[in-house]
Amino acid sequence: MKRLRFEYSTELRFPGSVSEHCFTLRCLPFSDGRQMIREPRYEIFPKSPQCPVWHSRDSFGNPLLCGRITEPHDRFGFKVSGEAQIINDSSVPGTASAIFGYQSPKTLPGESILAFYNKYKPVKKYVLDRALALSDRLYGVMTYQKGVTAVDTSAEEAMALGAGVCQDYAHIFLSLCRLDGIRCRYVSGLAYDSGETHAWAEVNDGRCWLGIDPANNRLIGDNYIKLCHGRDYSDCPIERGIYLGAGGGTQTVTSSVKEK
Repeated sequence: MKRLRFEYSTELRFPGSVSEHCFTLRCLPFSDGRQMIREPRYEIFPKSPQCPVWHSRDSFGNPLLCGRITEPHDRFGFKVSGEAQIINDSSVPGTASAIFGYQSPKTLPGESILAFYNKYKPVKKYVLDRALALSDRLYGVMTYQKGVTAVDTSAEEAMALGAGVCQDYAHIFLSLCRLDGIRCRYVSGLAYDSGETHAWAEVNDGRCWLGIDPANNRLIGDNYIKLCHGRDYSDCPIERGIYLGAGGGTQTVTSSVKEK
């Protein structure tokens, strides 16, 4: 068992004053049989005394922090910290609903992904072996490169480019697994000393979810902390909101995961 201290923070600076700001955050890691979260703390600013934050869960079971800031403000941020005890390296007990076997908007395969799958379709028997074979092949043809994709880039677009970041690797991997009949889901989380959020995937073998990081071509280890999951990134952004005021602005994200 490994004990990790984690901190994650985001700050948004708007180009002008905004108000009536409604937000939903998926920034609280939760205990799930692989990780046990202790001493979780969070801060959200600016505080709005008349509109307190409330806790909820989405349809995938992810914890939510929801709130509304009615007063004018030109910046918004949140910070979460705590301790995670990693009980198991890569697996979470549980079965998968049928929805995780269908392609989602960001994983729909096109010509590039179909050609790749038809060329490298795994012949192994077990789910984990097939998934790892797909990850290995994908890792061999993709280049990790920042700045060539965005949060709305689809798996097919990234595959055609042959480059992207962890989110793109995860989307392509999910698309390939679903073509192979493997039920799987997208994961947003934190990785040891990465300085930013990370994305990977979990595949289900009928008994448990197994975490695979296709951007690094490996099973996740005891230095990964999960924040949330869904069919693809669209189901689990860490921060989402709407407000009245000028659009745009800048965002700063920092994270730290260190062994205690």
